[in-house]
Amino acid sequence: MLPYLQYLPAFEAAARLGSVRQAAGELNLSPSAVSLQLKKLGEATGIALFRKSGRNVVLTQAGRDFSQAVAISLGQIDTATRTSRRAAAGEQPVSLSVSVPTALGIAWLTAAIIGFAEGHGISKLSIDEAMTAAEVDWTRNDIAVVYDNPPFTGKHWRLLGEVRLSAVCAPTLLSRLDLRNRERKLSAVTLLHEDDGGEWAKWSVAARIGLEGNTHVRVNSVAQAIASAIQGRGVALVSDVLTRNALNEGRLIQPFPTTINAAREYYIVSPVERVGEPILRALADRLIEHLHPGATRASRERET
Repeated sequence: MLPYLQYLPAFEAAARLGSVRQAAGELNLSPSAVSLQLKKLGEATGIALFRKSGRNVVLTQAGRDFSQAVAISLGQIDTATRTSRRAAAGEQPVSLSVSVPTALGIAWLTAAIIGFAEGHGISKLSIDEAMTAAEVDWTRNDIAVVYDNPPFTGKHWRLLGEVRLSAVCAPTLLSRLDLRNRERKLSAVTLLHEDDGGEWAKWSVAARIGLEGNTHVRVNSVAQAIASAIQGRGVALVSDVLTRNALNEGRLIQPFPTTINAAREYYIVSPVERVGEPILRALADRLIEHLHPGATRASRERET
């Protein structure tokens, strides 16, 4: 048995609150008792866990790494206890709240989540919308899919899918994309984007195609860019994760082979203390399997 397990609650509280005094108040201990436990934990592990910052304490880098591992472990223990109690009582989870980016939800994610809920007997499903982890309302969502870049403080994350951007348009627009001249310019068409045009500039360099003289239309969401492209209103630079169905159905085409890496990627994010909950783990596995059949095991190996 590890000799320092009894000190972990004091460490988790002090790390989370950044204060020995507040941790003591939460645990109904004296500040000196918490300080002693932290000292013994540091001695037992050989890790310098904190440094002083005025009246508060701040985790060292080693302390932050240890803190995440402790939070995950304590969360898993708590989850296992609650799960075992529910199983013993014959209970099943009946509600689930998920946050997703709008465009990804429209493309396929919402349908996949609904199918998962139906298969697991979840009678109360709520689907919220947010793009980044910071925008997710964690007071009402159990898990989220975000288009963002880690780290996500206090959260556990798994990579759902890398994002490669390619130019797409309606088949009716193909006749206007005349690139046979030596200058190789993509002109006389509207370029659709949700950023400041930086992604199109990167794509232009990679494809060696000039974008002089184009009309630029900036939209609030990539879902609007895709819808406009399908309607023949321009060329959108978007991920095939979002356009897979439209490409398979022939509503969109990819007239150029060039793709570029997006600035962000899709991640499945959940509170670190809930990472061990079976229903959340099962949902993450299902979404990864849906997007990349056979990739669930590889994804687990890349967990953070």
